[in-house]
Formats: sequence, C-alpha cells, structure tokens
Amino acid sequence: MGAPAIQTMTIEEFLSWSDQDPDVRYELVEGQPRAMNACSQAHSQIAANIAYEFRHRLRSPCRVMIEAAIEREDRNDRFYEADAVVTCTPFQAGQRSTPNPVLVVEILSESTAAHDRGTKVPDYMQIPSVQLILLVDSRTPRAQLWRRDVQRWIVEDFTAGALLPLAALGFELPLSCLYEGIAL
Repeated sequence: MGAPAIQTMTIEEFLSWSDQDPDVRYELVEGQPRAMNACSQAHSQIAANIAYEFRHRLRSPCRVMIEAAIEREDRNDRFYEADAVVTCTPFQAGQRSTPNPVLVVEILSESTAAHDRGTKVPDYMQIPSVQLILLVDSRTPRAQLWRRDVQRWIVEDFTAGALLPLAALGFELPLSCLYEGIAL
C-alpha cells in the first residue's frame, strides 16, 4: 500500500481553516499550509524601519503595508504573507490580498532564506505588477534587489553603505536606514 494522498487546499479553504488558530500564522504553499516562524527582534525592527522609510518617501496613491497578503491570480494554491509590500492601487473593502503589488520585501533569516529565495521569489516574479523584489538579510547589512527590466529580471547585491535604487518607486534609499537601531 502506498502513502495516503495528501489533501490540498484552495485559498478559500485555507483562509477559513487558518482563522481557527489566530496565534499561529500560516502561508499556503502548493495547497499545503505552512506555519511561519516567530519573528526575531531584528526582523521586527527591520520591518518597522521599512514601513517608516517607505511611508515618508512614497507619493500618493502609493502606500507601504507590512505583513501583507500576496496571491497570484493564476494560482489558487498559494497565499503568502510578505514582510512588506508597496502598492499604488487603492484599497477596496473586502479585498483578501494586496492589489497590484509593485514591490515585495522579504526579510531573510536562517530558517526562511531558502524558502523565500526558492519558492516565493519565483512566484512573485510571475505577478505582472511586481517590478521590484527586495530580500533583506536580518543578520548582516546586506540586501538583494530583483528588478524587472521588460522581459528579464536583473539581480543586484548590496552591502553596508550602499544606496538601493528603487526607480520604480521614484526614490533611492540608503541600505543603512533599514538597519537603524539594530546591533548586528
């Protein structure tokens, strides 16, 4: 006898199921719920710094959101919670995920880096509105920026002292701003 078939969930089933335990955060990956690790203090501070820095630099109607839901319109088996997202589409009552994300940010830890790079980045790249994907290391001042350039993606690595070129959002940002108040 083979192993029992694993039941997969749709996004609707997942959202109904995940509401049963508000103390645990989950994402849906290929129809399977995946528990998310608790955030470190460095992770939380980086997310707060991102929200602060982006909020003061973005022009209306664009806005930054943290712990924002992301889904692909062409897939009903993936539902992610990005660490930060920028959208320039007004919020509509009843929306379950971020409309037309332009920038998606994931803050990497030792336990999430492989999943974020190997699963989430390729999915974010398939969302037509996404122009930038920023991976921020929570252990050292380092970031990787994925930038859409017509039919291809350009990947750049940045370290301490660098200026992040966020032309799709209309500004540059010193990498050091993301690590304000963190002892690394």
